[in-house]
Amino acid sequence: MSYDITLLAAPGFLLLIGLELCVDRARKTGYYRLNDSFGSLALGIFSKSTGLIQFSLMSLILSGLLSPWSLPSWNLENPWVWLGMFVLYDFVYYWSHRFRHEINFLWAGHSIHHSSEDYNLTTALRQTSSSVFVWVFAVPAFLLGAPVEAWIVCGDWNLIYQFWVHTRHIKTLGPVEWVMVTPSHHRVHHAQNARYIDKNHGGVFILWDRMFGTFAKEAEDEEIIYGVRRPVLSLNPITANFHVWASLFKDAWHTKSIRDKLRIWFMPTGWRPDDVIDAHPITKTNLEHFEKYDPRSSKAHASYALMHLLSAMVIGSVFLFENAQLSYSIAGLSWLLISAPLVVGAWMLEGSTLKAEAWRLILSWPLFIALSPLYGPVTIWCIAIALALSSLAWITLLVGERGKLSEA
Repeated sequence: MSYDITLLAAPGFLLLIGLELCVDRARKTGYYRLNDSFGSLALGIFSKSTGLIQFSLMSLILSGLLSPWSLPSWNLENPWVWLGMFVLYDFVYYWSHRFRHEINFLWAGHSIHHSSEDYNLTTALRQTSSSVFVWVFAVPAFLLGAPVEAWIVCGDWNLIYQFWVHTRHIKTLGPVEWVMVTPSHHRVHHAQNARYIDKNHGGVFILWDRMFGTFAKEAEDEEIIYGVRRPVLSLNPITANFHVWASLFKDAWHTKSIRDKLRIWFMPTGWRPDDVIDAHPITKTNLEHFEKYDPRSSKAHASYALMHLLSAMVIGSVFLFENAQLSYSIAGLSWLLISAPLVVGAWMLEGSTLKAEAWRLILSWPLFIALSPLYGPVTIWCIAIALALSSLAWITLLVGERGKLSEA
């Protein structure tokens, strides 16, 4: 995946997050919380690690769809072609993004990005691992001759642009607000306030929203409440990814109508069959008495979870650069090896015990030893060091907690 520009941009993302965190502390604005930021960054790592498998499957499907067509070639040496493709990409992105807010099964994958109840630069990295078939929106461009690899490069730059708009420290930017998506526009997009629902879908250009009636200006008379109306109430990246999917499957299972079992997936976001609304009610956020999901944990557990997060960032990046040619099965097992610490870290931030981490370590060592001959040398060293540090830290925590119990 050498063309994945977002991986190359990752150090810059982390540097800007650190800078915003310093500004947040200096201004005492409180826009950052460890637990919510952990959830966002864990989901970002999940998204990148699963992206290796998803992209391979997408390429396989696209090659089958496009092979019967005799496609005209686009001259990628012409910079105007790249500019036109970038604008076209954002136009397609607007519509795919808009439909992800308006159709149940598409929202199920996209809702992850909106589930943070804070709004800061880590929210930009809160990406999904469970969006399906979004690439279908780009098929017309491919049929016109847009090279898949070049299209993905435009997508990477589009995503990189969107990173900086996830901040509350930049207010408005004057005339720029008429053309480009800005932090003010995107804050509106992430709001769950009624006046802002399904507004400002553009990625780079706000012009599409102005043209197609989905634009809303950030108001000064109402504080924005971030998050989703059906809160996840979990830091676990797996729970976050399948929260809405699980709700849809349950409704499809419980409804007695065969028609509703089928159409629920394609109905407007939030639609539920009549016979399950009363029988299986869903609690939505009370915006008048809004409280953020804010589980408490000990400093030791928080430090341990943070160690997992940092090591997963390093290992995930190295793995994607060094092991892009692995088979689906090996990539899947490797994904478990890389992602499991994030799940355990989330549990620890939610007040869980050390038992789950003990099982993870017991299972991870033999899995790593079995897979290590297939990995590049840097990956091997990174995973080995991370497992060794986790094992030592787990023993230290266990001894410390037992010492507290004996004193009590």
